[in-house]
Amino acid sequence: MSNAPEWLPAALRYTDFDGDYDRFLAVVYEVFERDFKQSKPHYRNHPISYDSRMEDGKEAAFWHITSSFDPSTGNRGLDLRRAERIPWPKPMIENCTDKAISVWRNQRIREKGAKQTRILIWLEGLDYLVVLAEMRRLTVLVTAYYTESNHQRRKLRKERDEYYGMQKPP
Repeated sequence: MSNAPEWLPAALRYTDFDGDYDRFLAVVYEVFERDFKQSKPHYRNHPISYDSRMEDGKEAAFWHITSSFDPSTGNRGLDLRRAERIPWPKPMIENCTDKAISVWRNQRIREKGAKQTRILIWLEGLDYLVVLAEMRRLTVLVTAYYTESNHQRRKLRKERDEYYGMQKPP
């Protein structure tokens, strides 16, 4: 990880678990518990909340940052690239002013046409994105994922650059 900022912990490696999926998943969940349940991180002085509804014995937010949707089955499955990077969302959120990180906002249309402001925190050098939702009184962890395709990266760069271009100079 030569492009990694000094504050970023090492990613987990599934290969270090000798194919023991259950042990790997247990360690990934321990990191989630430590970083989001026990330590209560903040984004620019706003506490981070998450979807705590339980699915298969773990919080929905946990599954959103460690799994991906498979359109062929209609189910979510563990995504090793996401799961291995579970140590990254909290330090990225807390170090979002570091020069290695890009941060911008966008609007998403939710159910019934309601708009939601999203905060995107991108560690472009390591292709990893954290997505937060900005609510009235809190900030919610939505998801985090490895930006693996050139299409994703181009789309994120374009959105970020357009956002930065619309900002007023200080």
